[in-house]
Amino acid sequence: MTNEPPVLSQRQDHPILGIVTFIGSMILMALISASVKALSNNYPLGEILMFRFMFAALFFWVLLLSTIGLSGLSTSRPLGHAIRTVSGITSLSLMFFSVSTIPIADATALSYSAPIFIALLSVFLLKETIGLRRWLAIFVGFVGVCLIAQPGGSGWSIGVAAGIASAITGALVAIWLRRLSQTEKSVTIGLYYNSTGAVVCVIWVLVIGGVLPRGEDLLFFCVFGVICAAQQWLLTISFRYAEASLLAPFEYMAMIFAAIVGYLFWDEIPVLTTWIGAAVIASSGLFIFVRKQAKLSDEKVVISD
Repeated sequence: MTNEPPVLSQRQDHPILGIVTFIGSMILMALISASVKALSNNYPLGEILMFRFMFAALFFWVLLLSTIGLSGLSTSRPLGHAIRTVSGITSLSLMFFSVSTIPIADATALSYSAPIFIALLSVFLLKETIGLRRWLAIFVGFVGVCLIAQPGGSGWSIGVAAGIASAITGALVAIWLRRLSQTEKSVTIGLYYNSTGAVVCVIWVLVIGGVLPRGEDLLFFCVFGVICAAQQWLLTISFRYAEASLLAPFEYMAMIFAAIVGYLFWDEIPVLTTWIGAAVIASSGLFIFVRKQAKLSDEKVVISD
């Protein structure tokens, strides 16, 4: 699953704390998926997204004002922020829809394919060169996606299609984050994304209509928003204390947490093809990541020489 980048650039070496907080963010992601699935029974998707973006936007505003101040709103790349924001809102909306219609573990497993699409899109958008081994890893990753989606079989549905589309648009988010992070502060990127998402979803609810939460449901929505903000905070802390290369393998623990949540609340038991597909996608994604890190290391050596 494609995550937000670390909000602050300064990093302190404390790998254990980084790993623990990163795993905590994965657990909260599973709870977010469970909340979306539960809320979608009685509330429209736009309303669920509205609460998510509003609480996340509040988190980033507090972070901005407590660190760099209003000067963090300054940007020289409004078009880049617009592309990142539109693709991000689209990806999250598709992910929430996928979670609401298919088993949580399946939707989570499909999100693993984002690194595969990142590698593929990097060829066209970033003009990166991919060697034979990474092309093979991309192909293997698509095989894993097919195992979960089962095109032409009983596993295919609009929810599966939404999960794959979410991974593709999530890859586009990652590509633009890579571009924006060269000149923009991460807190600025997150603030524009979540604030715009909140405004868009408020308009969405006003136009399409929503259901006024009452009593326990209102409390549920508030807890949901707090969990979303807490997940962002834990993710921020994890990247502050540990490098991405150390944290990357732990992202795939989300599949385990998603399977546990799905079983506890909806008696969902992932079929064998889901586990095999998830393992294939995870292996492919990790291989692509390792090869990318090795390439970056080689480039640094060449530069230093």
